Amino acid sequence: MLPPQVARLFETMTRDHAGQSVVFDADGTLWRGDVGEDFLRYGLHHGYFEGSYAHYEALLSQSAPRAYAYCVEVLRDQPLATLEQRCAAFFAERYAGRIFSFVRPLLARLKEAGCPVWICSASPWWTVVPGALALGIPASQVIAATCEVRDGTLTGQVSPPVPVGPGKVTWLQRASLTPALAVGNGDFDLDMLAFARHALVISPPDSHNQLVLDARSRGWPILNA
Repeated sequence: MLPPQVARLFETMTRDHAGQSVVFDADGTLWRGDVGEDFLRYGLHHGYFEGSYAHYEALLSQSAPRAYAYCVEVLRDQPLATLEQRCAAFFAERYAGRIFSFVRPLLARLKEAGCPVWICSASPWWTVVPGALALGIPASQVIAATCEVRDGTLTGQVSPPVPVGPGKVTWLQRASLTPALAVGNGDFDLDMLAFARHALVISPPDSHNQLVLDARSRGWPILNA
């Protein structure tokens, strides 16, 4: 059962915005946890690539875009085919059971309304795609932190800007998307939510983070995860 404000939003989507695009953040919005962070920790533990999780945390305390870029930079020299296999196995093992229960019903309603669904995430693109595919979202409709692949190998040179904060809006504009609805859970989703015609905030119960406060002041519906 959806909260009344959320139910009204999806009635509006079906009635007034059929066929128009919808964009979701990934981590904390579609599933519990941060797949990019966790794959960084997992890959370092298994020696798949070199780096330091402590360095990532230090960067995160200073600059979120810089920290999320680091999650891609450490993938330098990774064979694409190997990385794709590892990310698919990682998601299946660690994240398939973390998809929020409300996600598939909401996606089904959007599909009935003919609304193409996109994901826009600051996590590395290869870590997000398995989750998108599990939810029936094509890889071509995933926007995430990425780098050039040359001769089947990742260069680690991040394609700017990282899709975080205003960087999300930049990438949506590059894709010629002005979403009818954007869905997010954190402060770094605020720009994307404000850019869309409608916004939905995903939040743990009783949370009072800045995005929840902004949502209440703007009249955006909140769905507890």
